[in-house]
Amino acid sequence: MFTARPLFSLALSVLFGELLLCPEIPLSLRFILLLAYLFYLKLILQKKKQTILLLSLFLFFFSSLHFQLVLSRFERQQRAIEQLLPFRCALKGTISYISENEKNYKISLENCLLDSSFGAIPKNLNEEQSKKWKARNHLPFQKIQVYLKKSETAEGKGEAKDDIAAKPPFYPGETILLHGKCLEIHSAMNEGEFSFLQYAKGEGIEAIFLAESSKTIASDSSPFLKLLYEIRWRISKDLEHLYPDPESTDRSSVSSPMNKSAFLKSLLLGEKSTLPEEERNLYQEAGIGHILAVSGLHLSLVGGACFSLLRFSGMEISSASLLSSFFILSYALFTGASGSTLRAAIMLFISLFGKCIGRGQDRISSLSLAIFLLLSFHPLYLYSSGFQCSFFTLFLLLLLSEREGKEERKLLSKKWEKAVKKRKFQSLILLLPSKCFEASKALFLFYLGLFPIFAILQYSFPTFAPLLNLLLLPLLPFFFLLGFLSVLFLHLPFVSFLSGFFAHVLSVLLTFFHRLIEISLQLPYSSILLGKMKLSSLFFYLFFYYVLFLFPFKRRLKFFRITACSHRTNNPIPFFIILDFPIFKKNLRKIRILSYLLFLLSVPFFLPIPSRKLEITALYVGQGDGFLIQKGNFVFTIDNGSSSDKQFGKNTLIPYCKAKRIRRIRYALITHSDIDHTSGIQRILEENPASTATNFFIRKIDSILKI
Repeated sequence: MFTARPLFSLALSVLFGELLLCPEIPLSLRFILLLAYLFYLKLILQKKKQTILLLSLFLFFFSSLHFQLVLSRFERQQRAIEQLLPFRCALKGTISYISENEKNYKISLENCLLDSSFGAIPKNLNEEQSKKWKARNHLPFQKIQVYLKKSETAEGKGEAKDDIAAKPPFYPGETILLHGKCLEIHSAMNEGEFSFLQYAKGEGIEAIFLAESSKTIASDSSPFLKLLYEIRWRISKDLEHLYPDPESTDRSSVSSPMNKSAFLKSLLLGEKSTLPEEERNLYQEAGIGHILAVSGLHLSLVGGACFSLLRFSGMEISSASLLSSFFILSYALFTGASGSTLRAAIMLFISLFGKCIGRGQDRISSLSLAIFLLLSFHPLYLYSSGFQCSFFTLFLLLLLSEREGKEERKLLSKKWEKAVKKRKFQSLILLLPSKCFEASKALFLFYLGLFPIFAILQYSFPTFAPLLNLLLLPLLPFFFLLGFLSVLFLHLPFVSFLSGFFAHVLSVLLTFFHRLIEISLQLPYSSILLGKMKLSSLFFYLFFYYVLFLFPFKRRLKFFRITACSHRTNNPIPFFIILDFPIFKKNLRKIRILSYLLFLLSVPFFLPIPSRKLEITALYVGQGDGFLIQKGNFVFTIDNGSSSDKQFGKNTLIPYCKAKRIRRIRYALITHSDIDHTSGIQRILEENPASTATNFFIRKIDSILKI
């Protein structure tokens, strides 16, 4: 299935070329990946595809070298930033993307130049001083993320705060000069913590800059990009007007109010900076956090709607495909052009091009081309969790669609569509059990494949995520349609009253969906603690999952047939083949069911298991103290607080317990009541016992000892 697709072989070579040099992957696992790649190359050689083999080897070595060069440059830039941390710096760069919340602008700058001295190099410097000066000045950076307070923007431009809403202060493509300080990009210091360093690698961010003042020095913005940003900025303001902040309206609700404007900005515009952190965590815990990231689902709705409208208006396929491609590209730039967005855009371009020339689309080849292009131009996308989830999820869906029984499922779908078209209700009733069984089976296998992703990134599995996503999929087109209609009719004077009607209907739907999420998280066993799965466990889990559920069964029969023949001719055979082929064939169904059950029963063994030996962990807390003593399921904490990290409990202690699969703290020892000794435990105690944020991993603290 894979060797017949040249693009898959090329993309796999690029991916493995980077994985084998990724320092975060253990050497033993990299060796196993190398063996797997060599085995795949052997399959290509057996197919007598020498051209594909040579191209694959070239791309493998080229991608390895390219990845190493880019990673070395990133690490070199981090060392350069360390020398600038004590100094006030000047930063000049070109704006590539802007997002904002109530207090700050978050600006992405490209082609940057960073200086710690605001003038020319001083004269009469000795060699050592000149070397230090050059190490802190005229430093080029490809991408820097800037945080700028809105008050500084207003003062720098000499405008009143009320005038800021009249027009955007910056546009993409402008060159600006900023003064401020560089911030250190921290990696995760404790197990389970969020690693901003890995996030920065994935996004290509080489430095963080906290700006104190700004000045536009060149306004040569592209008219197209300027128009896109003005439309996006205007829609953002319209959404704030149509869906006001719940804190200023209704405080009588028992449940936490939903910030509808921030949610719609994230859904429609890709702007997540205004979404409250509590609400973002709510969607993540419920297993529907993917709705907040603009990806294939969003682009498919927007691009598909555009193509359908153009075809409905009588436009030819070629013209409709060309205009739809332009609209998809504009929307991708409109929402920030993240890795998952670019992946979806590339695949949609291929699909529309196939319609123009009258060819169907091989989605696995399209996905392969997307990963090949993105990793070739941006190797550090490999570190982006959004990129990883986007490709893995879609690849899993495509593999499930190609699994055994594909022809039977196609035949069932055709019968179902024919019955729906002819309105044969009796046939629909007869086909309904088979249809539901196939859908349930696919859904179960899909989330079984996603299980390790939840264990790697979230450390827990949302039990009701499949049901919530099944409800979300039919509602999402209505969210898009009503959101755009409410904004559109707001600017049409004669029918502006329809804007309020559409906004009200959408508000009701969003409130219903938000309340449903809250109820699902309050139910028993709404979330199952998994802990953080090791990379080696992830590899073996996916290997057994693929062999049991996705590997074509006819090939397995062929493999056993060859093995049985070799057994009859006294040739060497693998030691794990203990059944002769006729016996295996006779009991095939029983063996398959037994293997499925054994795999499901073995799932807990892929998760972290508490050590029977005594473990004492000193958490990195900054200014404070924190110790955790564990033996099996017995957990004893000493202090755990920090005065330098005001959110120590949320950022460090709780994620650590989740990653280590700690469900219960038996004793908590507090040496004294200063905040640098108590803030972590205090955070746990202040949580509502019914809150899903803590009830599934720290159910109870039995005793608090104070000495």
